[in-house]
Amino acid sequence: MNSANGVTSNSNTSKVLATALLVALASTGTAMAQRTQASPAKSQQQAEAAAKAATDKANAARESAASAREATATAAPGYGPSASQHASDAQDAANRAVNAAHDAHGAQDVATVGANPASGAAEAREAASVAGAASAQAQQAADAAVQAATPPAPAVPATPAVPAMAASAQQQVNVTSSPPNSTLAAKVDFDSLDADRDGNLSRTEVATDTTLATDFARIDADHNGRITRKELAGGK
Repeated sequence: MNSANGVTSNSNTSKVLATALLVALASTGTAMAQRTQASPAKSQQQAEAAAKAATDKANAARESAASAREATATAAPGYGPSASQHASDAQDAANRAVNAAHDAHGAQDVATVGANPASGAAEAREAASVAGAASAQAQQAADAAVQAATPPAPAVPATPAVPAMAASAQQQVNVTSSPPNSTLAAKVDFDSLDADRDGNLSRTEVATDTTLATDFARIDADHNGRITRKELAGGK
């Protein structure tokens, strides 16, 4: 009797364990199915972004190559061969970028409809990286072509220094060749300019007289900021 009960107990335990195992496997399978469904979508998004980036880099490389060709076409005489070589390098790099962009789009197709989306996404990212490097090389070559096509600016000769004695003589000529103030006094209405009637003309008072305003410092012999009648007449 005890033996029969023991067999029945063991059988029940086995059934419970089997049921628990089936439940666990079912849960694991559901989680794996969810991950499997999410993973392809993520891979497809990554592949699409990589393909777009590769296309942008390829277009930039084309523009760099076109810039290099234009620089060669307008190069100064004698500067064309060097610029042409750089333009050729830019075009080669642009071609590599375009090919890499094509590879990226092919990898995008694999990620979208292929059996291994993750692999397609990885290939698309690698192709985008190649396109980016090629685009940078195209830009460098284009910059070199522009520089090679442009002759250096001619050196500007230095202005010779004026000897001290010559400068002094020139200054003396300028001072002695100025017209006498007496002539200027005859043309200036001192009283009408002397607004405050203090017998002096300030810079503010002569502001309306272009000649006095321009030559104020020269006429103001004692440099006190005022012009007297005597100074205007040429005296001290």
